[in-house]
Amino acid sequence: MSWHYIQVILIGKDFGSRIAYIFSLLHPGRVSGVITLGVPFVPPSRPTVLKHLPEGSYISRWQERGRAETDFSRFDCKTVIRNIYILFSRNEVPIANENQEIMDILDVSTPLPSWFTEEDLSVYASLYEKSGFQTALQVPYRSLHEEFNIANLKVEVPALVIMGGKDYSLKFPGIEDYIKSGRAKVHVPNLETAFLPEGSHFMQEQFPDQQPLKMEKIEHKYVQVNGLKLHLAETGSASSPAVVFLHGFPEIWYSWRHQIVAVAEAGFRAIAPDYRGYGLSDQPPEPEKATWSDFIADISALFDALSISKAFVIGTDAGGILAYLFALQHPEKVSGVITLGVPCLPPGPMNFHENLPEVELNFSFFHFQKPGRAEADFGRFDSKTIVRNIYILFARSEIPIAEENQEIMDMVDSSTPLPPWFTDEDLEAYGSLYEKSTFRTALKVPYRSLSEEFNIKHDKVEAPALFVTGENDYFLKFPGIEEYVRGEQSKMFVPKLETVYVQEEGTHFVHEQFPDQVNKLILNFLKNTSS
Repeated sequence: MSWHYIQVILIGKDFGSRIAYIFSLLHPGRVSGVITLGVPFVPPSRPTVLKHLPEGSYISRWQERGRAETDFSRFDCKTVIRNIYILFSRNEVPIANENQEIMDILDVSTPLPSWFTEEDLSVYASLYEKSGFQTALQVPYRSLHEEFNIANLKVEVPALVIMGGKDYSLKFPGIEDYIKSGRAKVHVPNLETAFLPEGSHFMQEQFPDQQPLKMEKIEHKYVQVNGLKLHLAETGSASSPAVVFLHGFPEIWYSWRHQIVAVAEAGFRAIAPDYRGYGLSDQPPEPEKATWSDFIADISALFDALSISKAFVIGTDAGGILAYLFALQHPEKVSGVITLGVPCLPPGPMNFHENLPEVELNFSFFHFQKPGRAEADFGRFDSKTIVRNIYILFARSEIPIAEENQEIMDMVDSSTPLPPWFTDEDLEAYGSLYEKSTFRTALKVPYRSLSEEFNIKHDKVEAPALFVTGENDYFLKFPGIEEYVRGEQSKMFVPKLETVYVQEEGTHFVHEQFPDQVNKLILNFLKNTSS
């Protein structure tokens, strides 16, 4: 009798990942693909990482027969599950002190993770009340030494490992380097790796709808324009409709990391340049003389260098201003405009900041406009700290205003945490590139060029346009701006404008804070406008 097996895609979580890979090695004909979450492929022998674990680690403790049973028996199942979920949701390996048990690491007042409800907890508890933890302690913890008779240690089918950027398992000795270096591909040649920056070990419950970042799909290149090499990040087919992303301050191409892959996967060509003097692009010969007009000319030349006749232009913060200026000067090159955080302002010198009360003249724009002042302020810190402080300030709902004789950098205490959606890895990316570029050009444009005059023949953007703003964006607090936006006065200059507000918590960095929601808005606009 011959058997016909249906091939399946296996998806494993935590130690279920180990089962998925071992099954694939033992029964390759039955598996068409493997996806694992939270645990990468590790050859199926006793994991060497266990040799380096301290005695107080949860794995070491739970391997001891009777120890976990005694520890757990002091509590009901609901409390045991609660404690484990809280511990495993953190970004450090749970390690108990000497003479302390794993269940004692947590205080009873510690709340559940926000994405794990009391109803969820009751479901888990009721089932473990029935099953107990006896088998669950045997496999995985007390069976990690099990040997397998496997001839071929390669998983040949396509595979994907998804890791949370804050998954505690990355803190096991050597694991993060093993994943990011690509060494797992020795055993899984067709492996793709993706990260959810804010994801914990339970990312599938924490972010069930979120798409992981696929940074490896982004190609980095340099294009010669106007005598300078501009760096750009690009993904998507060159024959697809183009979408050009324009960053703000203190940003670089990386601020669009959540958008460019999503746009490319939807069938567009996504391009995110660093402006002259920003990121990996060349510095202009005299950064202090840089202008908006230089940036506009660079974008136009970039279109030509990439053989783009027409594109959608998306800008955030100062990039929003640039997007509209470009659309006014080169309407024939623009299919549509999307701006985030900054609406279309009337053509001409930008004076939205000039009507602030006298007491508020210490706000960031004025400090950054004065040659030498920001340089002296920033000079006391490394680039990483400067970007950190500005991100914290600009993510608030109020305009950053320093007290008399106080500098902008002094407004943030060193203990103030980053916004929860902005990771240390993100900060490292920004900090390292501003370490290279410095802030010379970035202070000139936008801050010291707001009075620039433009020779614009058209005073209206006739292309379809979308403005997206967070309800909590500090920019709405500038005198007259919120009334200007909500009263739709901007339609005088952009007749086909639609405005969308992103929930109450939405900040000035709404595309980084709520990437999925913003991506849906962008893709709907692109698809509706392209059709």
